[in-house]
Amino acid sequence: MARTYFMDFERADETEVSVEYTISAYDPGNTYGPAESCYPPEGGEVEIIKVFNDAGPVVCTDDEAEKWSAYIAENHDHGDDYDDF
Repeated sequence: MARTYFMDFERADETEVSVEYTISAYDPGNTYGPAESCYPPEGGEVEIIKVFNDAGPVVCTDDEAEKWSAYIAENHDHGDDYDDF
């Protein structure tokens, strides 16, 4: 089951847009302790579903999508997302 989320961003022309996205559950992994207990982080992939503002749908550039996806991946509050693993 995929959950959708929303986050607002300001574009270079100072207009504000809302981004609808999904993000996979994130497991930070375990990078300390005995080697047999360690495993890499996984999940946290962002998919932008649509971008819009009060006027309707907005076409974003590849650079904007990449920048916003990176920001979302770093700042999304996963909260109960661990339950999805």
